[in-house]
Amino acid sequence: MNQVLLRTTFSLFLLFGFFGSSYCFGFYLTELAANERKVWLDEKAWSITNAMTEEELVGQTIHIAIPSKTVDQIALDEIKQTKPGGIILFGKNLGKKEEILSLTENLQRSAKENGLPPFLISTDQEGGRVFRVQDGITHYPGAMAVGQTGKKEWGEIVGFVTSYELRSLGLNFLFAPVLDINNNPLNPVINTRSFGSDVHRVSDVAVAYERGARAGGCLPVIKHFPGHGDTTVDSHLGLPIINKSLTELEKLELVPFQESIRGGAEAVMSAHIVYPKIDPNFPATLSKTILTDVLRKSLQFDGIIITDAMEMHAISKNYEKDRPGVLTILAGANIVLLTSWGETAKKFKAQLMDAYKNGEFEFVDKEGKKHDLLKEAVQKQIRKKLELGIYDKNSIQPNVYDENQKQKEFLLAWEKERNERYKKLSESQNFAKEINEDSIRAYPKSVVTATIVPEQTVSFVKNPRLKEFLKSKKIQSTSSKSFSSFTKQKNFTTYLFDSTSEAEVKMVVGLAKKFPNKRFLVMHGGTPFIQLPELKNLEYLLSFSLTVGSWEAMGSKLTSGKEIPKVDLILLSKEAKTPSKGAFPESL
Repeated sequence: MNQVLLRTTFSLFLLFGFFGSSYCFGFYLTELAANERKVWLDEKAWSITNAMTEEELVGQTIHIAIPSKTVDQIALDEIKQTKPGGIILFGKNLGKKEEILSLTENLQRSAKENGLPPFLISTDQEGGRVFRVQDGITHYPGAMAVGQTGKKEWGEIVGFVTSYELRSLGLNFLFAPVLDINNNPLNPVINTRSFGSDVHRVSDVAVAYERGARAGGCLPVIKHFPGHGDTTVDSHLGLPIINKSLTELEKLELVPFQESIRGGAEAVMSAHIVYPKIDPNFPATLSKTILTDVLRKSLQFDGIIITDAMEMHAISKNYEKDRPGVLTILAGANIVLLTSWGETAKKFKAQLMDAYKNGEFEFVDKEGKKHDLLKEAVQKQIRKKLELGIYDKNSIQPNVYDENQKQKEFLLAWEKERNERYKKLSESQNFAKEINEDSIRAYPKSVVTATIVPEQTVSFVKNPRLKEFLKSKKIQSTSSKSFSSFTKQKNFTTYLFDSTSEAEVKMVVGLAKKFPNKRFLVMHGGTPFIQLPELKNLEYLLSFSLTVGSWEAMGSKLTSGKEIPKVDLILLSKEAKTPSKGAFPESL
């Protein structure tokens, strides 16, 4: 019996040993291949960078905008003169799906014709209020709506699908997600662009978004480092100042960034904000203390740092004489983002050219190694372009991946993986609808929808999609002009309204005060950071988003018969004044 047990034990030992060694060997081979790819990417990027002229090197650090939906003569001239590393696209550039594909293809063709590396083509596709691409992409609610679900899986799906669909349209650089914690309800610019008011929600859902977006094929950018949430000034219009120490930032603002960087985030956008207790002289974008000492060294970030738009008044009205393009590269940034062309691009290129020729970017470190900060910035960007696989058959080096079979295999496997993942998600037609509905929240307490009886409810909503949805649920719809006649009908006990502004909310509040025995329910889209007066007979549904899907989701939740949970945000106090609008419109 002992011999049988001994033989069985020995056999199991051999079996597990075999599988264990096979697993370890497989893991070793995978790591070996990854290391081989890394070495090749580094060396090839340096080879391409070292072959560039001074003018080409300087141009690569600059990303510019173009004026229209086509690569017109102005765009061609700008590309030829600036020799940029990338192009940022806005709503004015982005039409129908076919137009976008034609635009991105022609942009890459123009890069090739000018002997330039392929462009990083970017846009702000955050969802909700910042939704640049309208056609050929899934319409998700904004970050705050997704954040309210509290679900990592929703964050990752939204990030993946958004990234995948952008890449399918020829874009490869996604300026999202926002990792700012909107703990200041007076913030006029971040607002619903944030995933939430608390560190855990942002760290969970926003970081998951970045992870999903990275897998989708478009390079996501976490922003705005080191945190734009606790400010009352819009950096598009003025210079925000946050009087927090580094220790204070480490307890809140930096947490999501740290989590995302630990998880593999590869690109960060800087904030145009002064933190006088960290650097009294310059905003984060121009601060070596913040970009190099904090971001590079303390958080050990080795990816791409891109500035927020340098035309924003925080920079252009306060630091223009300090040569901001030069300062940001010296601080540790790799890409100078411009949202214009023409004279602004010429000015930034000239200041960078002069500084480069004067050797301002060269230094020797403590170990005696020579550095060229501008050239290192370009190499990092070229390496990422190689890693993303945008050196394709239409680029200046169509066969570059033939030099390294491991990178070629990696790119093919990655493309197959994301195609299969997207196909699987697409087969479930309702996942976008589910996310929209899961994001709806109530205020000032949860809303019990089971008590809403269609025959006793009348709708005064104006939004056409919401109005049609409520009609389909047998809820009578009429205009607000008919309100007084319905108040005389005792069988109608519940009144529904929609709103997108504080003025509209106030109007409903006035009616609710006049008729305290009636139930009023306001379905509010857009920012919740307005005055939402509390009355016993008044309830709110919040969507944080003005997309079609968000309006439909409010109607669906209202008629679901289910309880809608209370919102989890820091909202305005009763004494606070509603913040002015930020740089982005509250409607599409």
